[in-house]
Amino acid sequence: MITSFLRLPGRDKKLLLQTLFLMIKIRLMLWILPFSRIQRSLKETPINKHDIPLERLIWAVKVSSHYVPRATCLTNALTGQSLFLKHGYPCMVKIGVGKSDEGEFEAHAWLEYGDEVVIGESEKEYVPLFDLNKK
Repeated sequence: MITSFLRLPGRDKKLLLQTLFLMIKIRLMLWILPFSRIQRSLKETPINKHDIPLERLIWAVKVSSHYVPRATCLTNALTGQSLFLKHGYPCMVKIGVGKSDEGEFEAHAWLEYGDEVVIGESEKEYVPLFDLNKK
């Protein structure tokens, strides 16, 4: 784990550490703050147009999620949204419901870029209830 991190180029190390700390911050915010306050704070992000390729941002979120305890699909989607907006990629966080194998309802959050799910892909079908970006 540490060896593979040390082998990364400096730019990827920086991105991964920034993403990890952002995800920890969002995880703690979800635990402590009302959701409306979290949304406001995440939208106050400066925009740097496409300075990091979209694929690297997705990679950083997926890798970071393995190292943040209790990082949920919502944590991942909000982290991705914050990074995407910061780097000039318009995106949409969606929350939906589906049924588990036992027939119980379960919620899921994912991030879409264009019409593609880029973070929070799932084998199951979820019916979108709402988009977090819409007012």
